[in-house]
Amino acid sequence: MKETDLFPPVKILLESLGFNVYAEARNCDVVGRKKEELVIVELKKNLNLTLLAQGMQRQKLTHQVFLCVPEQRKKNSSTRSKEELIKRLGLGLITVYTSPVRSAAKIMFEPSTENRINVRERQKLIAELDNRSVNLNIGGSHRVPIYTAYKETSIVVANLLKKAGPTKLKNIRRFAGEKTDNILSKNVYGWFKRVKRGEYEIGEMGLKELKKFKEINTLLCNREDFRVFCDYLKHENTK
Repeated sequence: MKETDLFPPVKILLESLGFNVYAEARNCDVVGRKKEELVIVELKKNLNLTLLAQGMQRQKLTHQVFLCVPEQRKKNSSTRSKEELIKRLGLGLITVYTSPVRSAAKIMFEPSTENRINVRERQKLIAELDNRSVNLNIGGSHRVPIYTAYKETSIVVANLLKKAGPTKLKNIRRFAGEKTDNILSKNVYGWFKRVKRGEYEIGEMGLKELKKFKEINTLLCNREDFRVFCDYLKHENTK
């Protein structure tokens, strides 16, 4: 079983408890959010020290941190000792049962420690969740590119430039927000070209990469405010 195979049943479990579920948010495998309540689940194929360390690190963000591993058919003394250690650390445990027919996640025990929260880091996590429009990530997918709020804003900028052509930074910023300056100046993905000072356009790589994000492209192009703003930019760019 791969770590990514643990994600769907965990997602179903959290959603059944009323949480909106996000994957790969600020290094957390799975985050469940219900208003201001946060649950974090770290996924691993085996219960090891790395997983324990990740769980303890996530306790800075919320009191509700679970470790998740595949269910063991038969428990031995080693398994029971590990579970006792998880409890002593104040972490919760979720196991995932799999059969040829189905997979299901089950809460073995809840977290118990009232750990000290790092408010600043917690707010960064919440901001990341708030700035995502779609959930394209799969929990446990550490070896593939992760879809973030930063990338989403980059896709918005790319769509604007594709529709409107070379555009002044100040005009792009009006729709895409404060991250626009950083996205265009650093050009992390290599999508954009500087036409002249304070003016940018989308490059060939940007046009090619944009095709990979059909879901958000469609979502964006169906927004009335996006279409109106693109028409405004086209008018401004012809002056």
